[in-house]
Amino acid sequence: MERQVEYVLRLLKKRWPSPGAMELGTPYRTLVGVVLSARTRDEQVLKLLPELFMAFPDIQRLAVADVSAIERRINTIGMFRQKAKNLKKMALRVVEQFEGEIPSTMDELVTLAGVGRKTASVVLVASFHTPAIAVDTHVHRVTNRLGWVKTTTPEKTEIALLKIVQDKWKATVNRVFVKHGRYLCIAQPRCWACPLKDVCAYNSKQLRAPTNAEEILDDINKRERLLETLRELV
Repeated sequence: MERQVEYVLRLLKKRWPSPGAMELGTPYRTLVGVVLSARTRDEQVLKLLPELFMAFPDIQRLAVADVSAIERRINTIGMFRQKAKNLKKMALRVVEQFEGEIPSTMDELVTLAGVGRKTASVVLVASFHTPAIAVDTHVHRVTNRLGWVKTTTPEKTEIALLKIVQDKWKATVNRVFVKHGRYLCIAQPRCWACPLKDVCAYNSKQLRAPTNAEEILDDINKRERLLETLRELV
């Protein structure tokens, strides 16, 4: 299994070479980005982040902001009111309990408002180079189809993956499987375009390319270029 895991991750790293959409350099920016991205398209979040960070360039400024001021800068995304409250609570706790420094452990991160294990894992990997695996619905679906795990929830998938993926590859899992699940290993999988089709255990492969296959692949590449452009502007 270890050899197959490394083989697959190497293949996908070539197919999806860009960092995760919310890997934004500093722990503060990455944490805010991931909190806002819950159940929201990455493009929507990336578009609002430059103005948000202009208004609140650090955790201290965010901690003293009115919730209404935060809301005004994130009201283009879903659940913006709850997310504004979470950002305020998160910032206050970081300032009051962690001396203004984003905590660097899983146990500490999950004490922050709006932060679960998935969000914490992204921050640990992107900002602190700590081995972790952030499991969302994409990672859960793809790894089950591959046959790596046989699990019923993302939480159980995380536990299983942590046991079979070497530390040096843990950071890669979320980066590549999120993109792979978003573009190719979708509900009706595009196995015809998948570099893993020969090593995948999924028994309902869709191997016949549709007539608009080229158009689909062009759209995928355009979306990826857009994400990377927006990420670089944050």
